Amino acid sequence: MDKIETIKETITELLEIMDFQGRINIDTSNENNILVNIQTDQASFLIGQAGANLEALQYIARVLASKKVGAPVQFILDVNDYQKHHIGLLEELARDIAKQALSERIAVTLQPMSAFKRRIVHLALADDSQISTESIGQEPERRIVVKPIK
Repeated sequence: MDKIETIKETITELLEIMDFQGRINIDTSNENNILVNIQTDQASFLIGQAGANLEALQYIARVLASKKVGAPVQFILDVNDYQKHHIGLLEELARDIAKQALSERIAVTLQPMSAFKRRIVHLALADDSQISTESIGQEPERRIVVKPIK
């Protein structure tokens, strides 16, 4: 069984165990960010307050899929495009902060954010040859510094 089939099977099993109904779509167009979206009428329960349930569900699904494959399996779990919308906002924020850092020639420090959100910001600016990013601090206060390359 390949990685994509394993991810789909794992999430299907989790939904059944939790007694949730949903349709699973997997977008593999970007192999660095496999996006697994659950379409459901029960989204609010799966997402939780500020996405807390979704983060926990993603963690559990990754651990179970990784055990089945025998190697780490990374993917983004989404419900009714909740994450996709937030990823778009984070990417937009990253580009805006990069413009500010370049125009003012200063380092800009972002608010603390989860590892998942930091990764989105790092990836959004990875191809910008004029900008560098780094994570600083300790969890849960870990944050990103965006600075122009001199």
